[in-house]
Amino acid sequence: MLKIVVCGTAGRMGREIISAAQKDNGIKVIAGVEEKANAFVGKKIEDVPVFDDILKVIEKSDAVIEFTSSKATMENLKKTAKFRKPYCIGTTGFTEKEIKQIKMFAKKIPIFLSPNMSVGVNHLFNLVKNTVEILPEYDIEIVETHHRMKKDAPSGTALKIANVIKRIRPDVKFIYGRQGLKGERTKNEICINAVRGGDVVGEHRILFLGQGEFLELRHYATSRQCFAWGTIQAVKFLAKQGPGLYSMEDLLKNIYAKIH
Repeated sequence: MLKIVVCGTAGRMGREIISAAQKDNGIKVIAGVEEKANAFVGKKIEDVPVFDDILKVIEKSDAVIEFTSSKATMENLKKTAKFRKPYCIGTTGFTEKEIKQIKMFAKKIPIFLSPNMSVGVNHLFNLVKNTVEILPEYDIEIVETHHRMKKDAPSGTALKIANVIKRIRPDVKFIYGRQGLKGERTKNEICINAVRGGDVVGEHRILFLGQGEFLELRHYATSRQCFAWGTIQAVKFLAKQGPGLYSMEDLLKNIYAKIH
């Protein structure tokens, strides 16, 4: 039984992870962590006690799942690095400096970092890669839609899609929205459009526009259950690894290997 601490327990993802863990016989959430001012500190969420400091529970755990802010994630990592627990991070919005720090921590402990824990959306990255390779002359546009409460834009997933494209077409230039008389679309221009509103969990569309046709790849999350299920698979995978920085790409390779 893998014993997990979830940082961000009272959040939407934290609650979904608790629910997903309850359906998996190989994992158990033993504690949650929230900031001191949170109303759930000292109480329980689905029988999971909530603490205000990860140091109070880290020693009893086998691994940590983090869905908080970039600042809180970095603080928790610094506090717990010496305990060498596998650390699964679903937080987004990190700066380049913070990513470098995470990579430094990964030299000592196994860290799983992904802007999107959905197995389906990460399979989408492979579909994008294949399509860019097959249709090199097509124009590409990215449109992402999320609920009105999302703080960062573009989404981490949209930026990941952009990075997948740029690895194959390094000459592309990304812009963010269009306004005014900007002239004709340049050949290497890709626009990332961020839409915010309502309660949309997450939608990502990649348009490949050619002469007389266009192809659309689309992933739509109908609930956060897909992210929670993917996170459970990620932390179970991570618990078997040595120090290093892992991603959903590594998890998918493991899944593909089992299929083939």
